[in-house]
Amino acid sequence: MTAPDKRPIPTVAAVLIGCLGGLLLGTMGAFVQAARWLIADFSIPWGTLVVLAGLVVAIRAGIALVGSRWGGVCVFAGWLAATVIFSTRTPWSGDLIIAPGTWQFVYLFGGLILGSAAATIAARNQRGRISP
Repeated sequence: MTAPDKRPIPTVAAVLIGCLGGLLLGTMGAFVQAARWLIADFSIPWGTLVVLAGLVVAIRAGIALVGSRWGGVCVFAGWLAATVIFSTRTPWSGDLIIAPGTWQFVYLFGGLILGSAAATIAARNQRGRISP
């Protein structure tokens, strides 16, 4: 008889923490993504690059902590919710936090592509096996 595979079960607390972490990352990212260095008329969008790298790291950390893809999906869903909210006109002032522009579209679509890719890569359990 073989021992059952002991994977951590995604609990309600882990799901809520992942969603709240994603919301926090999306909220901070909406403001940080606009940061740039200007060097000799060349713009380096360090804010966009840092936030997208942080998104991938946070999603993979969520998967590693929960032990399944649910951890990463929750972080990604929280980031996506905050990003959608901040890319539309705010009801309290009518402003756009993430205004239309080339680097903002890179942030939005790059975040969608990198986030969905990072959230769908399977997690590895302690024995090195890929878990669903």
